[in-house]
Amino acid sequence: MIEKKGKLVEILDCKKVIVAGDIHGDLEAFENVVRVLEDDINGHKNVCLIFLGDYADRGDFGVEVIESLKILMKKHPGSIIALKGNHEDYDDNGEPKFYPCDLKYEVESKRGIWVEYFERNLKDLFSSLPIAAKYNSYLFVHGGISSKIKNWEDLINPSASIEEDILWSDPFEGYGEYPNPRGAGVLFGKNITERVLSNLKVEKVIRSHQPKKALKGIFREHDEKIITISSTRVYGGSAFILEISGKNMKAKRIL
Repeated sequence: MIEKKGKLVEILDCKKVIVAGDIHGDLEAFENVVRVLEDDINGHKNVCLIFLGDYADRGDFGVEVIESLKILMKKHPGSIIALKGNHEDYDDNGEPKFYPCDLKYEVESKRGIWVEYFERNLKDLFSSLPIAAKYNSYLFVHGGISSKIKNWEDLINPSASIEEDILWSDPFEGYGEYPNPRGAGVLFGKNITERVLSNLKVEKVIRSHQPKKALKGIFREHDEKIITISSTRVYGGSAFILEISGKNMKAKRIL
């Protein structure tokens, strides 16, 4: 069903792809995403599920979401793709490369010493997460793209700067490319989207990273070539997933 090449995953023969955006510790939303998947699997449908990253922080149940995700990946090998978000970006000692990080304090209150928990439960998981996925004419990432992406090899074996751009970048309704006020990644305009999609020969980018844009459903930018989705309620609004079959795409509210 899926083939991993470096930090890119290609979905080869799924008839339907379910896409979940940021979860951010919203356990009920996570469980509803899984319910949609398993209803399809129990109905003998050929289906894959992509999470776009950011499993913890902000919400109260990041520990439970991550532990449940690990169980889900073992239960349905070959059907689950969990991408890396900027909230899964830690160094080898368990220090986050983002701020603020709520997960450390949640772990301390629920599971014990952070460093020990990270080494035992999170380090290998986070380091193994791919940063991008491809299905038909769709590219899936957590944050965004940048002009540094010239070909698929840049996603299979990305430089540190490209990986940062994938995890942190945001689209804006203009042209050009500028430093991101977040302090990492870039702001990329319509012409950058068109150039990268042409380089990769895909038609749309599906991403998350900005849940507030998608409180009422999917948010379309750059002539509908950039699609933002949110699957958490921690910023308000509702939680949604995308269901993609071939070139047909629809948003579905889950909470």
